[in-house]
Parts: sequence; C-alpha cells; structure tokens
Amino acid sequence: MYDHKHIEKKWQEYWFKNKTFKTTENKNKKFYVLDMFPYPSGSGLHVGHPEGYTATDIIARYKRFNGFDVLHPIGWDAFGLPAEQYAIQTGNNPADFTNKNIDVFRKQLQSLGFSYDYDKEVNTTDPKYYRWTQWIFAQMYKNNLAEIKEIEVNWCEQLGTVLANEEVLTDEKGNKVSERGNFPVVKKPMKQWVLKITNYADKLLAGLNDVNWPESLISLQKNWIGKKEENGKVTYHLKDWVFARQRYWGEPFPIMFDENNNVYLIEDLVELPVMNNIKPSGDGQSPLANNKEWVNVEKNGKKFRRDTNTMPQWAGSSWYYLAYILKNDDGGYTDLNSPEAYQRFKKWLPVDLYIGGQEHAVLHLLYARFWHKVLYDLKIVPTSEPFLKLVNQGMILGKDNQKMSKSKGNVVNPNDIIDQFGADTLRLYEMFMGPLVDTKPWNDKNLEATRKWLDRVWRLFEKFISSEIKLNKELKNEELDSIYHTTIKEVTQCIEDLKFNIAISKMMVYINFLYKLNEINDVKYFIDFLILLSPFAPHIAEELMEKLQQKTLENHKWPIWDDQKIINKNITVSIQVNGKLRSTIELDINYDDDQAIALAKSIPNVEKHILDKKIIKVIHIKNKIINFVVN
Repeated sequence: MYDHKHIEKKWQEYWFKNKTFKTTENKNKKFYVLDMFPYPSGSGLHVGHPEGYTATDIIARYKRFNGFDVLHPIGWDAFGLPAEQYAIQTGNNPADFTNKNIDVFRKQLQSLGFSYDYDKEVNTTDPKYYRWTQWIFAQMYKNNLAEIKEIEVNWCEQLGTVLANEEVLTDEKGNKVSERGNFPVVKKPMKQWVLKITNYADKLLAGLNDVNWPESLISLQKNWIGKKEENGKVTYHLKDWVFARQRYWGEPFPIMFDENNNVYLIEDLVELPVMNNIKPSGDGQSPLANNKEWVNVEKNGKKFRRDTNTMPQWAGSSWYYLAYILKNDDGGYTDLNSPEAYQRFKKWLPVDLYIGGQEHAVLHLLYARFWHKVLYDLKIVPTSEPFLKLVNQGMILGKDNQKMSKSKGNVVNPNDIIDQFGADTLRLYEMFMGPLVDTKPWNDKNLEATRKWLDRVWRLFEKFISSEIKLNKELKNEELDSIYHTTIKEVTQCIEDLKFNIAISKMMVYINFLYKLNEINDVKYFIDFLILLSPFAPHIAEELMEKLQQKTLENHKWPIWDDQKIINKNITVSIQVNGKLRSTIELDINYDDDQAIALAKSIPNVEKHILDKKIIKVIHIKNKIINFVVN
C-alpha cells in the first residue's frame, strides 16, 4: 500500500509553492473551465461537492497537457441571508465567521488537489469586488433598467426582509412560509428597487439558440420567461426582478436621497459599515437604518440619506465569472470598463465549460445572462452569452439511496474519506460511480475497490522500478503497442466526451495487460499511463513520475496515438438481468472478468434492475454474456 497522507501533502505543498496552476496567457488557444460559485457554509464540503469540481479539474489538467492557456478559478459567494441569521443568533458580525468558513472550504479544496489558480480567488464581500457590482448597478440605473417602484413583495416579519419567490415555500396547510426558518410570509406593497429584466426577455430567449446546454435546461429557461402571444398581445411569465433586500449582509446601493426623495447616484464605492447590532430595524427597513452616522450624509451644505437596502445575494453571482478574468496578483481588479479589461474578455470569453448543480438551472443562469447582455450592449464584453457549454452533474445520494442531509444522518464527510483512503481515491471513485449527469448512491465497497486498484497500480510500478519487469530495447510486442495506442485514443475521447467512468475502466484494462508482462522495450508505456491517470489521481501520478526519475507532470505533453498500430480485437458482450437483455458493452478480447462484471453492474439500465436486490449468482460466458441472477 502506498502512503497517501505523505504523498498528497508533499505534492499539494509543491503545487502551492511553485504556483504550478497559475493562469498562463502565452498560448494561441484558451479554455475557460468554471465551477458554480460555492457558498461557504459553516458545515464545509460534503461528498456531493467534489463530483463537479473533480470533473472540471480533469478537463483543466487535460487541456493544460494539450497546450491550452487554462483559466480554472474558484471564489466565494459569501453575502446572503444564512450568514446574517447565524450572526443575529450568535451576536457576531457575519464577516468574522464568513472568513473562517472560507478558510475551511479552501483547505478542503486544497486537500483534494484541485488545480485552481488561487491568485484568481474572488470574494463577493470584498469591497474591491463589490465596487464593481455597484458600478454595474449604476450603469443599469443610467440606462433606465433600474427604478424604484411600489410593488407587491413577499414580506417576512421574523426575518425582517423581503424574500424572492424562490425563497418562499408553501407549508402543508397551504400557508406561505420562508425557506429559511419556516416563518410566515405575507404579500405587502413596498417601494423597492427593481431591475427591468423583462426588457431583455426576447434577447434572453433568442440567446438560447447560441448555447450548448441540455435540452431540459433550455426548456426550463424558456418556460420561466414564458412568452405568449394572445390575440396580438405579447405577455411574459417573467416579472421584473425585485432587487432590494432589508438586510445588513449584502452590497449597499450606490444611492442617496435628498430631502425631497430625489435619487442621486454615488459614483464611488459605498462600503458596508462594520456593525455589531444587525437585528432588523422593526419598521420594514434594513438594519443599516439603525446606523444614523452612516445613513445621514452632508454634501455641499445639503442633507442626504443613504439607501438602507442591500442587494440580493444574486447580485455578486451574476458577474463573478468576469471578476476572475479581472483579478490581479496584487488582490485588486482591473477596471471593468477599461480597454485592458476588454482585451482580457476577448481572450477568455465565453466560458467554455460550466459544471454545476441543477438547482441553479433557472435563476442564477437567467440573472447572469441578463447582466451579461446589458454589459454586451454597453460594449463592456465582446460576447452576447456568458456560458457556451453547461453540464449539470447528477446528485450523489447517501448509502440509503436518499438525498444526503444532516437530519437523515446519511452525510458522508470528504475529510474522513481523504484521511482513510486519500484524495486520489475519492476523486477516482466519484468519477467511476457512473455517468457524470446521473444520480448515484454512495457505496463503501466500491470506494474500497477503487483504493485497491490504486494500490495495484503502485505495485506494478514498483515491479518495474525494481527491474522485476525488465527493460529490453530489442523487444517487439505488437499487442502491447496496440493496447497502448488504443488506451490513449479511448481515454482521450472519453475525457473529451466527459465519460470519465469509461475512461477509468479503459485504464484498468491497460494495467491488467501490463501485469502479464515480464519485459517491455520502452519506459513510455509507464510514463504515458501516468499522464492519462493524472487528471483523475494527480498525487499518485506525480509521485510515481518522480520514482521513474522523470520531470514533474507540468513538463509533459498529452500522449498521441497512432491508428496504424491498433489491432482491433474488441468484442461485444451482452449484459442480462434474469436472462433479459438490459445492455451491451464493448470489451477488449483480453478483458479481466472481475472488472467486466463491475463495469456491467455500473451501467444505469443494469444498475436500476439490480438495485436493492440480492445477486444470487453471475453467469458469465466469456466473450458473450454476463447474466445477473437476482431475487
């Protein structure tokens, strides 16, 4: 067994110290790969998070090997109601524990070996960041896309704030309650900032033709916009976006009012004042209304009062993918409206691959697309759509096949898995569970099997390093050549298609073949395997590369296959459950029986027919049939 604790710590420190994953800008092709913006909650990551993050990391590492400039950033969507509520309950300022939560999250992400460029890290609560959130709002105001309107809103007395529709639930008695706390919610007319997203309804619909998104997601967006043409009159389901919240922990508006309630735009940053008493003011205004020193401003002998509302959490997450591009090494940001920013946007936009959960399918994506289109019309960004390709990863369920939640006691903590089995095992297992977009239950046995396979890889390399497998330059082995080129070809294709589970099974077949050999004629059969493995399990790959006395992985290129060298020996095996054909798989003629059976079990259409059933026996007719007999 290899010592994952020592190896993973060693290589994480090496990458951090050497800034191995620093964003480069010197190649003629780029790839921007993005994770959905995480909210740094107190509970840290659960094992559902690393699924999408590992997928983006595989692509980022793969693209670097292929000579791309890669932007692969991470940051924090750190304003919002949960932090505010927790602060009120505990009597703290939300900034303190928000920063602690961020440190916990960052440490967890680093312990998983993700290849983020931490110099690009952004935080929505940083005044240097929200100065530009305020600036975008100011442009909307100047272009008649933001106005104060008397509007019927969802008012929650206990939380002391307006709630967005999606933050309101209906309880079993049919009453409207807040998602957070289940407090009563009533409709109430209030003067609020609204953003005129309806002005962009047609552009938001038209733009859906230009993106590579799942059909189901495009339908959700179309239905939310809900364009209907009745009797010559066009109507929309989409309503203007109520953009004010009566909360402390959010971006202040760059707005003040004179004594006659006229609106004045503030062109500079308006910083959120540090306050310890952030309880709601009790009169429908935000806690900021209690801070008279901050609220009341005198300018040129005239009296003004600041807007005491703050922006919703959606504000910071509507443009964060642009902030990563603008973030500089000194912690500041290039001006959003500068020629340099435009050049950077031209280089990096649109986002080439965006991976995240289905829960952001409508609102975040709609709001970000709206802001992006406004910036496009203002000639701030060069593309009309922000996210070219989007993939929703499936949910990872608990061992009981239920959604993971603290109340069910079925949450799997990644820290425990990393400690016991290693980050490489966790990454590899989550990718091997099944197709990225499928919902999959957690399974400890399969996790252990994944670790055993990595131990098996380690032992194979030890056999080669100790000369148990000899290096003989004169040797000719066409079969080895064929499986080597086939593996490179298939793993490459699977990564391009995001079929990570199949890529892993191809690598397993390759390792089985190498185990049968006593001698090889070239070290490339080992080196190139490590390059293929490294996007999935980077720590063990770096360590074995070093043991082979090779340069670190960032100095290598992705291997290239030669079709001429491939001898086609694949066969199709039928997979049955109780004698009924459920699927087929293509396997190398020299396939390993146990692996073929494991692969057959993981096929979704097979898995659903054997789930929760007892496998009495497996009838395996080599090269023809695998039949699971269940009851």
